[in-house]
Amino acid sequence: MRKIICPNPNCDYSGKPRRKARGSTILACILLLFFLLPGILYIAFRGGYRYYCPNCGLQLGTDN
Repeated sequence: MRKIICPNPNCDYSGKPRRKARGSTILACILLLFFLLPGILYIAFRGGYRYYCPNCGLQLGTDN
């Protein structure tokens, strides 16, 4: 996502969204160390990012 206009009527933010990775890096490392196949599956299905408005925190979308 490049530039957004926040749909929240109280926010009116226009600009770049805040990007946050989906899933937990620590959990992925633990699964990879002890259980290889579940670790790979966790990384595959929890990859991508979520996009939030930096002003009000509203989730705007996901990227897989």
